[in-house]
Amino acid sequence: MNTLNFEVINQLGWVRLSRPAKHNPFDADLRGDLMAVLEQVRNDPDIRVLVLTGSPGAFCAGGNLPMLLENVDAGPAYWQQRLKNGLRLVNDMLNLGRPVIAAIDGPAMGAGFAMALTADMVLATPRARFAMSHLKLGLVPDLGALYLLPRAVGLQRAKELMFSAREIDAEEAMRLGIVMEVHESEALEERARQIAESLTHASPTALALTKTALNASLDSDQQTMFSMEANSQSAAFSAPEPRVAIEAMLAKKAPPYRGLPPRSK
Repeated sequence: MNTLNFEVINQLGWVRLSRPAKHNPFDADLRGDLMAVLEQVRNDPDIRVLVLTGSPGAFCAGGNLPMLLENVDAGPAYWQQRLKNGLRLVNDMLNLGRPVIAAIDGPAMGAGFAMALTADMVLATPRARFAMSHLKLGLVPDLGALYLLPRAVGLQRAKELMFSAREIDAEEAMRLGIVMEVHESEALEERARQIAESLTHASPTALALTKTALNASLDSDQQTMFSMEANSQSAAFSAPEPRVAIEAMLAKKAPPYRGLPPRSK
């Protein structure tokens, strides 16, 4: 793959964007490589968690500007197809039956910001910056941002961030609910590994069902979610993990999964 490196270590899939000299632009090449990785993950049950990161000081600074300029006059049909291709990636990321952790050390601009929003948990360093910068280019926020950002920060704040196109730092992103934790650069990937490894002890069936239900929750009514809860729980009980965990707790032993590791002070 030309745009990223992918390796599997102890049931964790690590995706590392690998064009830091260009600030890891989001383009057709990156989209294709990411979709190939997601296909590999879907087909390998031994990959339990996916971690998405970049290089020190670089995550994804948005679209590939030379490519955008080269095709700026390509016409609506061309751009609609390109955007549909990008949204297929967003759909695959959101509906991947594994937890996805984004570890961001550097700018996440435009499409890079939207890509971060597809993760289930976002970790960042003080060097991280986020901006919905599309209006500076006369463009509409894309790669699912119009759907994802209001659900992360609320409608009014999403409008402010998109209309202003301003940068926010990691601390503000954490206050807004975009980032879960902030860590120094040297500790970022170790914290991502800790969280990811802890999740490998959870029931993969229960995790996948919970993620699917939560993704549906903001677009569903009460009765739909109640029905999804009942169906999901009945499916979870068909997996082996509940019996093991319940027996352990009745025997006053620790269950296999004990939640996320606490953040170090």
